[in-house]
Amino acid sequence: MPTPADIRKFALSLEGVSEIDHFARPAYRTAKRIFAVMRPDGLYLNVDDERKEFLFEADPRVFVKYMWGKRSNVIVQIDKIAKRELEALIREAYEKNRPPAKKAKAAPVKRKAPLRKTR
Repeated sequence: MPTPADIRKFALSLEGVSEIDHFARPAYRTAKRIFAVMRPDGLYLNVDDERKEFLFEADPRVFVKYMWGKRSNVIVQIDKIAKRELEALIREAYEKNRPPAKKAKAAPVKRKAPLRKTR
């Protein structure tokens, strides 16, 4: 059974992740946005809507639907999930919310100096 300390350690091991305070709760974010928040009732993960629906149907005891207005959010019950499965879901949320990879700049083309006219 994973603990909040395990979640923190794994989330902070991902490239570019920082821990911030989000309404007195530890949250993990990329430069783009928050992807996970440790809440008293479980771990919020920012995943795609299709993935949320799959998780809700897969096991509603582990993946609890939490409504915020018309938007559903998934709260993972960390005491009911294996550590490896939770790490995979955290990585999925991280990948969805990380900034696009920067394209490598092409090396400048070296050109010969133009020939000078001689008189």
